[in-house]
Amino acid sequence: MDLISTIFGLVAVALGLVGLFPLLGWLTWLSLFLSFFGMIFGLSDRSRTTGITINFLVMVLALIRLLVGGGIV
Repeated sequence: MDLISTIFGLVAVALGLVGLFPLLGWLTWLSLFLSFFGMIFGLSDRSRTTGITINFLVMVLALIRLLVGGGIV
């Protein structure tokens, strides 16, 4: 399950980076949801924490981006 979580996290990172461009902020929301689901998959396998770490960092950065950009009021 850690592999699935890591894949979700890497896709969320890619979408989050593209979401930094103007008018593509909706990708930040998508990366937030992908990292949330990746975190759920990562929590089912407690022995490895790579996927959990990646998804947690993406969630924090996406939330900061949304707060600064006015996506969350």
